[in-house]
Amino acid sequence: MDWIKRIIGLLPSASILFSAALCVIIPMCFYEVSRRMRRHDPPWKQEMPEGELDKTMLPASSSNDQYEE
Repeated sequence: MDWIKRIIGLLPSASILFSAALCVIIPMCFYEVSRRMRRHDPPWKQEMPEGELDKTMLPASSSNDQYEE
């Protein structure tokens, strides 16, 4: 039983353990809420696949009527 008391003596206090748990839980909650909100973004705000991005990018100071698809 002496080794159990020694191990418990090495553990940090309850307030430190609680603070460490909050440091993990709070960012995870923000991440999850953000991920769920981003699911309902309009199509123009969602990320495009890599291949589609090349088709939409035009050189600087060019108009759309100069290039045919």
